[in-house]
This record gives sequence, structure tokens and C-alpha cells, in this order.
Amino acid sequence: MPESGTRRTGHRITLTDGTPTRTREAIPADLGPVQALHRRCSPGSRAMRYHAGTPGLSAAGWRLLCDPERGTTLVTTTAQATDRIIAMTNVMRTDQQGVGEFAVLIEDAWQCKGLGTALAAHAADVARRAGHHTLTAAVDAANAPMLHVLESLDAPPARAAGPVLDIEIPL
Repeated sequence: MPESGTRRTGHRITLTDGTPTRTREAIPADLGPVQALHRRCSPGSRAMRYHAGTPGLSAAGWRLLCDPERGTTLVTTTAQATDRIIAMTNVMRTDQQGVGEFAVLIEDAWQCKGLGTALAAHAADVARRAGHHTLTAAVDAANAPMLHVLESLDAPPARAAGPVLDIEIPL
């Protein structure tokens, strides 16, 4: 769960190009902007996130991601355009006690600016506050940027599962 006041004020991240951003807990009303984020992402970016050609999220899928019983979904905007979501981060519960699943989708135009690394660090903090001792991530073996992001969390070597790597990160 976010720290007191985080939902209102957000977690601030300054990108490598100096752009200030704000990350906050998602709410059901964010569905439209999240669907727009998916449309702005390339098919390749969506495939790396979902391991399939997922064009976007359904209303039912979004309700699941916004359900606090299932975990925490965060959305990121620039500080100036708070109605345009540029990234979505998930820290979802798994069927293993204390293990959360991490995933992130960043709009193509906002990649390679330090956002993924900063969101991963923030997600680890969110996971710790939720009582998780481990984060898992299923990463396409060809997704070098995400593998680099996970290295910033001191991820151990990945377990191969075909073209998708299962990575466990102790917190």
C-alpha cells in the first residue's frame, strides 16, 4: 500500500532528461487513460509486457488490476500532464505467501530515460510494505531493457522457461 498521502501526492521521479513525473496508485477511473497508453505503445512493447499480441486491457481486466485484494497497480504521468498516463506498474499477489509479481509497461517515447529502473525500485518498496519478501517477473528473454532494470534490483540469474525467463528477486 502507498505511504500516507501517496495516493494524493504521488511518488515523484525525475527522469534522466530532467522531466518530473508522478506515480500514484491506480483507480478504476484510470481505465480510459490506461487504454490510451496501450494504444500508444508499439506492438513490440505490448508483446514484451504481455508475452502476446495484447492490444489493451478490458474493463474486467482493469478491475482485477485495481482490486487491492489482488495487489497494487500504479500509474505514472508527467508532472505537467497528469491526465496522460505514460506507464503502468503492477505488484500483484501470487498464490505463494510473501511473493509478489512485478510487471511494467512504459510508453515507447518514455523508455530509456531511467523510468523503468526508478519504477522497479518503487515497486520493490511497495512490495515490501505489502509484506512481500520476493518479487517475481516473467520476462521475454529478448527484453534486454527489462533485464537491465531487474539487474538494478540485484536480480539473480534467471531460470529459463523457453523464450520467457522466470526471475525471482529477494527483497
